[in-house]
Amino acid sequence: MRVMVLGAKGQLGGAFCEFLRPQVHVYPFSREELDITDLGALMRMCSELSPSLILNCAAYTQVDRAEEERARSYLVNALGARNVAFCGYKVGAKVVYFSTDYVFDGEKRTPYTEFDPPSPLSVYGHSKLWGEKFTALFNPDHLIIRVSWLYGRRGKNFVKTLVRLVKEEGKKTLRIVVDQKGTPTYAEDVVGKTWELVERNAVGLYHVTNGGETTWFHFAQEIVRLLDLPAEVVPIESSAYLALAKRPSYSVLHNLMLQLEGIPLLRNWQEALGEFLHSWREGILHG
Repeated sequence: MRVMVLGAKGQLGGAFCEFLRPQVHVYPFSREELDITDLGALMRMCSELSPSLILNCAAYTQVDRAEEERARSYLVNALGARNVAFCGYKVGAKVVYFSTDYVFDGEKRTPYTEFDPPSPLSVYGHSKLWGEKFTALFNPDHLIIRVSWLYGRRGKNFVKTLVRLVKEEGKKTLRIVVDQKGTPTYAEDVVGKTWELVERNAVGLYHVTNGGETTWFHFAQEIVRLLDLPAEVVPIESSAYLALAKRPSYSVLHNLMLQLEGIPLLRNWQEALGEFLHSWREGILHG
């Protein structure tokens, strides 16, 4: 089996490469090596490799900057997704696109299912929603995986930023938003479940997140507690956090499609975070 991984240096892309290399032929591409906004280059590479699966982990993820760089956000997240889906279709490859909880507006106060209508608040969320639409439109053999509050060993994420602020910048007080609720999700768990769906020949839209829900504030508290970091976590309202992009106040995803199809759900977010921090702890404390 030949698998192309686009965005191979990111959180999900890197995790997929590590997970898949013992099992299949993996062809990883960073943005510098293969830009998904270049349809011609992408088509040539797909024709040359003839993959049976393309994992589109490439994305523009700067949520606030997207409000000022609208064109770039749509170019990568929407048109890039169109290019990947079309090229996959032309060479007979299944395409997996990774989306976000930010396609919802947060007005609902119970977890969002795959059947709830999206209504994004930000340019980032809107561009990812169009990435979903283009993926489904240009390749019938597709998987769209929505994740939320992603963290892992690679790339930038909330966990690594918080630890850096305390250990490298000496922050003693962390002011963290308390009125946004979602589900922290471990990248490696998403990778494993996505691969299970691929092996099941699943198609369509799935929510794939760890279980439970929390706020950014309580998430930060748990990180500080588990790592015994010398910092106090102080709750603030979203209005006190000067951000360009509006975030949903509630974006918990219910993994209903997995449940309906009898596919085991991911573990609770606290268990996943504990495992991640345990495996990462020595590197943090000595790095």
